[in-house]
Parts: sequence; structure tokens; C-alpha cells
Amino acid sequence: MSAYYTTDEIALLRAQEPVALGVIGNPIAHSKSPQMQQAALDNDGRPYRYVRLLAGMDDGEFEAMLRQLEELNFIGVNVTVPFKKKALAAAREADALSTLCGAANTLKRHPEGGWTAINTDGPGFATAIQELNGKPLNELRVMILGACGGAGSALAAQCVLSKCRSLCLVNRPRPELQQMADKLSTQYSGELSTCHFNSQELEQAAAQADLIVNATSLGLKEGDPLPLPAEWLSPGQMVYDIVTHDTPLRRAAAERGCLTDNGLAMLLWQGAYAYNYWFGNMPDINCMRTALQQA
Repeated sequence: MSAYYTTDEIALLRAQEPVALGVIGNPIAHSKSPQMQQAALDNDGRPYRYVRLLAGMDDGEFEAMLRQLEELNFIGVNVTVPFKKKALAAAREADALSTLCGAANTLKRHPEGGWTAINTDGPGFATAIQELNGKPLNELRVMILGACGGAGSALAAQCVLSKCRSLCLVNRPRPELQQMADKLSTQYSGELSTCHFNSQELEQAAAQADLIVNATSLGLKEGDPLPLPAEWLSPGQMVYDIVTHDTPLRRAAAERGCLTDNGLAMLLWQGAYAYNYWFGNMPDINCMRTALQQA
């Protein structure tokens, strides 16, 4: 089986009738979604295959791939970086979270043509956090590092829709940070603040957070610096890193007595909610979790 299919290779899927689902991104060979989604499909006895799809980066290639998948009667697709904003733009309908954060990660083919969109990153994150510490987002004061990124913006929007106690958005100095805060504030009555990574107020803001989420790219490589100094972290705080492997931040937080986890649970739950969107039933979480751990 091919590691992934490109736009030029999608025609090969015409001879493979069961292929009806996939994940689109660039790069995409590393995606763990096929293992866990295929496990759910097989467990439910659904005769479909789920594949990786590599869309080109040139203008129009993502949209061209969606048209090809529609012609192949695909049921739906997950969408990952860097196409989540394009996924929302391509949809004829979208849920409240996608609209608020400006990005979608799950598409479903509409029976009358085109696609509908939702964002399951937010609900997946919310469930992973409650699974970690037993508390829903509405009981927590949350700080999101890298709030202007694709993942960070979805998590920020989820915190707003979940009515978390307070929300602090942290990013490098960019106009998008205040623009995001202004947009979120139209849906949020709690305390909403912004900080830059070099702000003097950042240390105090970190001390006040129940949950600190790292949605930056720091931690993808082993030698990356911490997004926050370890001495700013306190025992009892939650530190959640959306990277799916162990990171220097997670290790440093654990040494400081924090409750920590990586992004595998979020990946698991966002995939489960996508499956539910396509088929109308939640999949077997345990079989998906086992497949993900073995990926």
C-alpha cells in the first residue's frame, strides 16, 4: 500500500472501491491518523480504507484534490497543516468553532455536492484535558502559548466556547494577536488578555494559570529551548504540549511537580469526533487508542 497519494495519483484510487476516507496535508507521510481510523472502521465492520493524501503547495492544488475526491464519492477527509484555512474556505457550511477560529480540520461530502466542515481539534482538546485532570475547561484559567498558530487559534476558540474562567493568549508580537483577541471577545464574557513572549507580565500571567498549553513549534526538535522558563511553573499546574512525543517542556514541568501530557490524547479524540461526524456514531476509543500507541 502506498504511503500516500498525490494529486496525480488519485486516479489509482478509482480501482480501489473501498477507499473512501483520508487525511490531506503537506507533509503527510508521518500522519498517524490512518492507523487509528482504520482500526475504528475495521472494528465497526465498515468496508472502507483510509489513506494519506499529499496535496501540492501551488495555488489551487488543494481545491483540485477536493474536486477529485468528490468525484470518487469520498465520504470525508481530515485536513492537517497547512490546509485548514483552505478547508474552511472550500466548505458550503461550517460549525461555530471553525467559523470562530477561521480553520477546519474535518470535511464531509454533502449529498447535493461540495463539502461541509467542522473543527474537531477543539473538542478533542477539551476531552483530553478533562481526561487528564477530571475538570472541564469552564473550571480552568487557561494560557495558550502560540495562540496565533493554526492549532493554537482552534484551542483558544474552544476555550471561549467552553466558557473557561479566564484566557491568556501568548504569541510573538504580531497584529494577528490583537485581531484574534478582538474576535474572540465578541463571544466571551470572561477575562481575556494577551501577552508577548518578551512581555514583563508573562511570568505573573503564567503563575495565575491552571492550565498552560504549548501550541508553538518549540519541542518538535529535541534541542529546542523551552517556550517558558521552567522556574515559572508551579506544582499542581497542568502543562499540556500538543506535540505527540515527549518534549523538554513536558519533562521540565514534570520535574516541577506539574500534571503533564502530550498531544496523543487530543489526536485520539479529535479523530473520534471526526469519525462520529462522518458516520453518526462514536467509534471504539480503546481500539483507536491501541492502534495509535502502536503507530
